[in-house]
Amino acid sequence: MLPMNKIKWKCPSCKSGKKKDNKNRPNTPRLECSSSQSQSMINIDANAIMEHFDGRFSALQSAIDSLKSDVNDKLTGLSATVNSWETKMNGFASLIALINEQISDLKEENDKLKQDLDHIRSKVRDISDCNDRNDQWVRRSNIQINGVPEKKGENLLSLVKSLAQKCNFIINIDSDVDFVTRVAVKNDADNKTPKPIILKMHSRYKKDDFLSLLRKLKNCTASDIGITGAQSGYKIFFNDHLSAKNKHLLKQAKQLAKEKGYVYCWVRNCSIMVRRSDQSPIIHITSERSLNKIV
Repeated sequence: MLPMNKIKWKCPSCKSGKKKDNKNRPNTPRLECSSSQSQSMINIDANAIMEHFDGRFSALQSAIDSLKSDVNDKLTGLSATVNSWETKMNGFASLIALINEQISDLKEENDKLKQDLDHIRSKVRDISDCNDRNDQWVRRSNIQINGVPEKKGENLLSLVKSLAQKCNFIINIDSDVDFVTRVAVKNDADNKTPKPIILKMHSRYKKDDFLSLLRKLKNCTASDIGITGAQSGYKIFFNDHLSAKNKHLLKQAKQLAKEKGYVYCWVRNCSIMVRRSDQSPIIHITSERSLNKIV
């Protein structure tokens, strides 16, 4: 019920607001409103309703306008944020494109450096192999004698003569021998083992012949060449004089040959060789890479 309609529920006499005593009052018929009064009330009702709804619609329109304003403000802010992010994303895209270009350039440069490095490694390997060959080449006429006890004032040339006589090799000390000397041993500061003797001959062929005969002296000891005393039982060994690189390579070859079940590993003419059995082919070990042949 609308507030303005409450007054319409009263009859004309009640609307006057005067209270009367109802005692002894005869029943009177209800007064009927005239048609003009009814029409006037209808007009009042319509106007009141229109004013009421106009007020409601005005308030609703104000709320809608306020909401639209807030939405527009938020959309404007959101649009600015989106534009800002779009600008940043475009900047990121440009930066990523630049980085990708730089990565591509670096990749090309890296590939070129790898090629250059591989070329340099190949050159260094060739130079190292050549140096190793030269290092061994200068020892081609040398015989290394191990196990001969040292003594003060020893005459190594006389020792060489004794060995030649022992194996029936004819040698001329003046023309066949370049020099003979002892060399230090690595990692033997206490001199627990006798220093090896290096005999350098002028002719490689004579050296090979001499070494071949010396190796036939099985179980040769110091007493066999005239050395007496406590050291007379020292065993003497005769070998090619290998370079430090080839000595290490020989050690590796022996260990690997043993692991793989090879029967033979030896040195001849300063060349390292291995063989699985008497029927197997000989494998020449010239570098660490060739150790891969021992399978």
